[in-house]
Amino acid sequence: MTTPLIYPDFSINEYTHLERILKELQAIVQRENKRHEMDAHLTPSMLSMLEYEIIPLIQNEMDCDPTP
Repeated sequence: MTTPLIYPDFSINEYTHLERILKELQAIVQRENKRHEMDAHLTPSMLSMLEYEIIPLIQNEMDCDPTP
């Protein structure tokens, strides 16, 4: 079992929080993909939604350049 991520107590901006959440979601997908189908913690539809919809949407928004 891996050690949970521990974040500092000092204030950070929300963009940084989203970056950490994205890394955690990616780590969840990686761990889940290593498990045998019978040992999976997430349903196949949830894993697929994370891998092919949610994570790419967040990445796309975070990589967006707001300057015209």
